[in-house]
Amino acid sequence: MDPDDQGGPGAPSAAGAEARRPGLPETMLAAVLHGPRDLRLDRLPRPVAGPGEVVLRIHRCGVCGSDLRSYLRGPSHRYRVPGILGHEFVGTVVELGPGAEAVPLGARATAAPAIPCGACAACRRGDENLCSELLDFGINIAGGFAEYVRVPARSLTAGAFVALDDALTDAAAILGEPIGCCLRGLRRGGVGPGSTVVVIGDGPIGLTHVVLARELGATRIICVGQNPSRLDAIARAGAETIAVNGGPDPVHLVGAALGGALADTVVAATPDPRAVETALELVRDGGTVVAFGGLAGDPSVTVDANRIHYGELTLVGSFNCTTTEFREAIDLAGRLDTSLFETSLYPLDRIVEAFEAAATRRTLKAVITMEPAR
Repeated sequence: MDPDDQGGPGAPSAAGAEARRPGLPETMLAAVLHGPRDLRLDRLPRPVAGPGEVVLRIHRCGVCGSDLRSYLRGPSHRYRVPGILGHEFVGTVVELGPGAEAVPLGARATAAPAIPCGACAACRRGDENLCSELLDFGINIAGGFAEYVRVPARSLTAGAFVALDDALTDAAAILGEPIGCCLRGLRRGGVGPGSTVVVIGDGPIGLTHVVLARELGATRIICVGQNPSRLDAIARAGAETIAVNGGPDPVHLVGAALGGALADTVVAATPDPRAVETALELVRDGGTVVAFGGLAGDPSVTVDANRIHYGELTLVGSFNCTTTEFREAIDLAGRLDTSLFETSLYPLDRIVEAFEAAATRRTLKAVITMEPAR
């Protein structure tokens, strides 16, 4: 089944047919997920800008942990299948729909992956990241693992569409979503000047938490992980690292590193329920544990309620980011050393190789590129 057949991800907007620009191709290449480990390079109709919409020609798009989980295990009920994954993208505006003329044609741009409706109960109380009617690139609208992507009008009206300064590189622009999400998580965890932070997880999200914890003023940052090469990269970002792979108890190792003390904030940044359980053992009385990211398989966690009660612990979840946080993240990305975010570039026709490299941890961060990076 073609993803366009039922108006799914990638389907052109009929209302925007008149906005087709001469010189743009009628079709495009896209990596379409048909099921677990079934990612195919298909030729589809190029999306067309409808009223208030824009179309981007994609330069590059990062492979997120949620993309990887959908590829390995099959997408959840929230996804349209077949569909085009990818939400960490940057591109050039190549087409404007009626009413979008204020957007400069030819501008480089990105967009927040999750677009709130602005009208539901969550949006009205300021929790737009929890919007009940979210439009999500790569989930219920076509994502960035394609040569072109259509940005809905709602993205522009919600402030989720961001035209980029020429000084901001593509490598920095695709960091907007992971930085925005991690920044939200660390703030929910109360991280600030003088904080001691433990991050459980040595993937790209663990690395991002480390970089941002330092940016927020944390003075002691420890990352617990399993992969030596990934931990080396995280150490270069300014964290102490502890390798645990069937070895000693991480609680003992972290305690020894902290001289018997515990952390102010512990971030569980790996899709393993045991990370949340370990985090509750590593946090000091009065401290905060951040449950960051979805869990693979059975998400059940065993919690010592007495530890939470008598220690006055705070356990918070952190999901997504708001459009304001996304825009803040784009600004911050321009000031960070992007070389810390070690990436491996793969052309679109090698996207399966990229996903498999990420799945087997042969690369820290896989990025799909459609053209030479700027």
